[in-house]
Amino acid sequence: MSKRWFVPAVLVTVALSLVVSLGVSSAQPTGGAAAGTLNVGAAQGIPQLNPVIRTFAWEEVLFPLLWDGLTKWTPTGGTAPDLATSWTGSKDSKTWTFKLRSDAKFSNGDPITATDVVNTFHYYLDPKTVSQEKNRINMVSTITAVNPTTALFKLKTANALFPTAIINVKIVKTDDLANFSKNPITTGPYKVQSFVPDSTVTLIPNPDYFGTKAKLSKIVISKAADSTAAAAALTAGDLDVLWGLPSFSAKKVASDPAGPVKLVSPIAASQSPFWEADTTSPPFNNVKVRQALAYAIDRPTILKSAYAGLGIVSPTNTLLSVNNPAYGAPAGHPLTNYSYNLAKAKKLFAEGGIKPGYTFTWWGLTAIPEFQTQGLILQASLAKIGIKLKIENKDVATWVAKFYPGGKKFPNLIVPNANSGPVEAAYNFNFYLPKRCECNWSPQDFNAAYSKAIQTADPKLRNKAWHVVQGIENRDVPIWVPLQAQIVSAVRKSVSGAWVEGGGQLHLELAANSG
Repeated sequence: MSKRWFVPAVLVTVALSLVVSLGVSSAQPTGGAAAGTLNVGAAQGIPQLNPVIRTFAWEEVLFPLLWDGLTKWTPTGGTAPDLATSWTGSKDSKTWTFKLRSDAKFSNGDPITATDVVNTFHYYLDPKTVSQEKNRINMVSTITAVNPTTALFKLKTANALFPTAIINVKIVKTDDLANFSKNPITTGPYKVQSFVPDSTVTLIPNPDYFGTKAKLSKIVISKAADSTAAAAALTAGDLDVLWGLPSFSAKKVASDPAGPVKLVSPIAASQSPFWEADTTSPPFNNVKVRQALAYAIDRPTILKSAYAGLGIVSPTNTLLSVNNPAYGAPAGHPLTNYSYNLAKAKKLFAEGGIKPGYTFTWWGLTAIPEFQTQGLILQASLAKIGIKLKIENKDVATWVAKFYPGGKKFPNLIVPNANSGPVEAAYNFNFYLPKRCECNWSPQDFNAAYSKAIQTADPKLRNKAWHVVQGIENRDVPIWVPLQAQIVSAVRKSVSGAWVEGGGQLHLELAANSG
């Protein structure tokens, strides 16, 4: 699973910015006692607390509340200092030095030092550790604690974006791993008071936090029965915050500015709902079958019916929105336009051995209504050319076990999912790197093109390198990308300080509640 908004989830599309109450400040301690409770809901639970092995995207709501990295995201998608105060890279981008804060502590009072950075990165890179961050940092050769406040990284291959690559590498106390799902030692503005897996997490302020102090005396994160029930609870005042508001509920909130709820949306969003299949098993090991299905996707209808028009279609079937600065075709090789064309779909299906009467299976997820709507639209489209789609919607455990982690065989299944990432192209396309995408696609020319792009320091030249990457993605159709979606959260109007990353990840570390 990539970073997902789904129940594991998921554009540089139009910046909707319906409301973003930022109140962002530098990480300096501030006065004022924490007060009030924030009740946060989502249509899914949090199964475990270890940020290193996160399983579902909703777990990322805990990242800025409980954990810190050397660097962090800004609301506009930039990279800012966190535990590191500054960093320098060598001319060849293969050596990076990070200077750490001297006042940062774990929640048990122990100082956070460069040795903790070394131990954390070794834990992430350990072959026995399952982590979605591995392919962002697998170029690390050595990490050295030069002194308590200096960490030195040597890379096997150049990475001009290394400070951005490590944002989601959260520094943890590696000798405390056994307690992670009970009462973990944390670094952020809050710590865990209690945790019931897949049900509730209760957080209280961490008095040892080095930065802006917690503004709330308690945050309670709960699993709702479903997205409809969660939206109703928010309107009624039983919830203060709802993550991943269903698209049609978001449109309703936006149309009622006098109501009790406001939307919090990304300044620059980058989330792609997509479908994946096992590209190493029939019939999707045949590129013509994958291209055929790309032509059978009625993207405008999916955008309108599943996402209430909140997003932008992806005519070239790429993880980058057409509005992304890095979007484009390699010189002399225009990207194929996969706009809805059932005649082309039928022809390519036949060339790939898929005849009328053939049945694919849609392996959907009960908890996500947008996924169900997509399946029904695809089913109707395929029926027009004589091909059947059997729809099976499952609970999250059954759904994910079929295809995750990467490397599993799941022939003939079409699996809806979502990839959420920052504006930076590198951390959208890294989804395709070896052992990351459950689609099991990772050709050598793609990996080489990706490596060249991420080693390119000049932004303009790097964008041209990303065009080559997109050309390969467009040619091979490793997954199907109908659109880039605008994923929003909603809060009661008494809530301030909440903001959302481009991929839909909710930030509450600066939140306050006057209600």
